[in-house]
Amino acid sequence: MTKSTLFFALFAIACGLASAGVYNNEHTWVAGNLTLAFPKNPVLGGFDPYGYYTYVGRVIYNNAVLPARVVPELGLAYFNTDLVSSKASSYQILTQKANVLYTWVRSYDGYREEDSVSVGTAANDERVYICRSKSDGGLLFGTLYLSQKLCIIKSDDLPLRKFDKYEVLVAKAIESPVNNSTITH
Repeated sequence: MTKSTLFFALFAIACGLASAGVYNNEHTWVAGNLTLAFPKNPVLGGFDPYGYYTYVGRVIYNNAVLPARVVPELGLAYFNTDLVSSKASSYQILTQKANVLYTWVRSYDGYREEDSVSVGTAANDERVYICRSKSDGGLLFGTLYLSQKLCIIKSDDLPLRKFDKYEVLVAKAIESPVNNSTITH
């Protein structure tokens, strides 16, 4: 193998790694941690078995951007891959926009609902979506990989759960009302 061939191969690998874990910026995400003020308009995702409300967030983990359950009282975001769960003290929080209605829609078997909210991409460049289901005494949200056709939820010390029926977060545009006032000439 020549030096130029080796250089080209390493360059191609580096470019491929750099593209993994890309943020989706279609929505408004705000930086969060225990030292920052919690936003006034976060998107509620559910509640955990310990009684805390959880808000929709995202984190970077091993070249992937993943949905995260943000608990403001603890200053932590809990997230999972398809195998493990973890927590982070630095995260981003999804916030409401005036012209968007965030809602949860029933779904199943990896079907991509229209206007599904993506947090970004996994390490393999697959888009990652936010899903939720009732589990272990809470309404927990997790990671939806369309290729696996499952909503995968793993929370801290709770067992890994995989659901083929779940809810997915969607963002519907709200049309501004038309001004129907009388026009005079």
